[in-house]
Amino acid sequence: MSFRTYIDSTANRCYILFIVCCLCINVPGVGQSEQHTGSIKKPATYSVTTPDTILLDVSKSLAEQLLPFDSLYQIAVLHSPVVHFEEAMVDGKLAGLQLSKVVILQGVSPFFTYAAGNQAYLNSGSVSGDFVQLANGRRMGINVQIPISEMLGRRYKINQMKAELKAASARRDISKLELKRDLNRTYQGLLTAHRLLSIRIKDAQAAMIAFRVAEVEMQQGKITTAGLASSSNFYTIAQHNVEKERGDLLSFLYDMVALVGVDLNELIAKH
Repeated sequence: MSFRTYIDSTANRCYILFIVCCLCINVPGVGQSEQHTGSIKKPATYSVTTPDTILLDVSKSLAEQLLPFDSLYQIAVLHSPVVHFEEAMVDGKLAGLQLSKVVILQGVSPFFTYAAGNQAYLNSGSVSGDFVQLANGRRMGINVQIPISEMLGRRYKINQMKAELKAASARRDISKLELKRDLNRTYQGLLTAHRLLSIRIKDAQAAMIAFRVAEVEMQQGKITTAGLASSSNFYTIAQHNVEKERGDLLSFLYDMVALVGVDLNELIAKH
């Protein structure tokens, strides 16, 4: 190898090394923007710090950014329309039970009358007089008319209302358990999607570096267009994977927001 050939080879290696270092410094990440010149295609910036999730940082653990799961569940119980419906059903059954205990009194009615003047009943028979004068003044008492079916079936009616109240309470508890299960699945899915997104971002960054190096090497004649196309294909697949994981992350995130029933900014932990 001649001295000139050695100098050219060393210069090419230094040039490639310089390009790789520049790419590593300007790798797109969370909250970063990049500037590119020349024929190199500007890649997408992989971040969830867009207006719809600007309160979250993909480079940090979501478990540390969000409220604890127990706090999220308590908020969800307070705002869940399903739980509110079941609680209203319990209140209705409780009112029905209280009503069944006093419904027997609907056959009992007090009365009060007052009369003055000459009052008489017309009687027929062997009474010596045609009229019997009645005493004037106040009259009061209680009128009692209770059906036998009500007296005999009252105990069973109360037992029925107690059973319906117990069933309504159990259905309310079931709704809370289902809410907790759905919220837990969504929460764990959100954390998993976040971890996968971080992995995909690193993969896309590595694919971007390999693609740019391949562009430089093709310009120097070290690889063919087929090699550049292969590198570009890997980079495109990596971009697709990032967007897919980002979509899954947003789906789980807003499913959780819908289950909890409050805005996202109320779910961010205040450190």
